[in-house]
Amino acid sequence: MRVLALIAVVASLLTVAANASPQSGMQRPESSSTLSTSPADFSDDQTFSQYQRITSGIRPPKATHAPDPKFPALPPDAEQHGTVMLLVGVNTKGHVAAVRVLRSDEPAFEKSAVETVKKWKFKPAEKNGQPVPVQVTVEMKFQK
Repeated sequence: MRVLALIAVVASLLTVAANASPQSGMQRPESSSTLSTSPADFSDDQTFSQYQRITSGIRPPKATHAPDPKFPALPPDAEQHGTVMLLVGVNTKGHVAAVRVLRSDEPAFEKSAVETVKKWKFKPAEKNGQPVPVQVTVEMKFQK
């Protein structure tokens, strides 16, 4: 098995993209992550109401530390691949402050995805030169 390069794609309404650097050469199952600023509608969720959506006046956050998730131990009859979609609140210091699983192919991957994204660090999003809290969507793919 080889490590798949971590890809962080930031796409605002103006379709801005950025790539994160590849991970170290440690042997582990393949996984990849994609970061998106596409809006999610959680206006009734108090946790994410404090995080702005990325709009044309906001420079999106950029991942500075985004390790790959660990491939979890699965039951023998479980699929050896899956995707977890997460809504992530990034605060003004560039830390992940809130996480919600939006969608998951296999529940066994959710814990690893959430634990991993909580370790990510970002250069904060900015509006008018000031850091602002924003929400982004992260897709983590697991493949053995």
